[in-house]
Amino acid sequence: MSNPNRTTYTGPPLSGPGIIWVNSVPRPSLPDATFNAWYQTVHIPDILSAKPSSGRAGCAAAWRFKCTDAARPRPYLALYAVPDLSFIQSAEFAGISQYDDLLPEGGPSQEYVDFDTRIYQRVQVFEKHEPGGQTGKMGRGGGIGAVIKSTAIQPQSGTEGEFDRWYREEHLEQVACMPGWRKSTRYELVFKVRSRDEADGEAAPGFLALHEFEEGTVVGRMGKEEWTEWTRRVVEGAVAIDEGVFEFVWGMGEEGAAL
Repeated sequence: MSNPNRTTYTGPPLSGPGIIWVNSVPRPSLPDATFNAWYQTVHIPDILSAKPSSGRAGCAAAWRFKCTDAARPRPYLALYAVPDLSFIQSAEFAGISQYDDLLPEGGPSQEYVDFDTRIYQRVQVFEKHEPGGQTGKMGRGGGIGAVIKSTAIQPQSGTEGEFDRWYREEHLEQVACMPGWRKSTRYELVFKVRSRDEADGEAAPGFLALHEFEEGTVVGRMGKEEWTEWTRRVVEGAVAIDEGVFEFVWGMGEEGAAL
């Protein structure tokens, strides 16, 4: 996006569906109310209106959530559905403004908001349809769970294959047994946006799962006494785990868009 102090993706051409995952908190100089107003009336509309001239899809929808744990350093989560990740390599994406009169001194936003921005490629969708069952929070942003559990994990180097099998053969079925569960979607990290003056800063886990639940669901962690030996080996062997439960705040975009 249009801030020369932010790194941009310069790797091989991208394609296929993915998401932009943005965890954030306004800095003390930016009141929460102003931050939320800028996000929902300026920033997200700017992203959704940035349609590539090539005719390929841009960002289909965006949803905002807030963490149920008040202690999380960055309590806000924004998820952007990107049907074709080539969008993030487009001139239109690069031209999205980070400046606006709602921000102190007009911006850029990164000076007043602490962002953790990651681009993820989708690798698996896991869902079970039930007759008459709700599939998500409906509104301008389409269908998405009203409660999201975001779990990003970095497995030990060399164990990525076992990690993938664990999800496909065991863990997703474990999550699907939780009350209120609707859908799980898995992703692999493509790129983490950084400030150029701190390019060696906070790392991002390479794998992400977003688990969607019905409105009002209280999502907890599986007790260690319920872990299988496989689960114990994967979880305790992980290099890093970043997880949180977030409740739906607001959404905008194409009707029916989903993760």
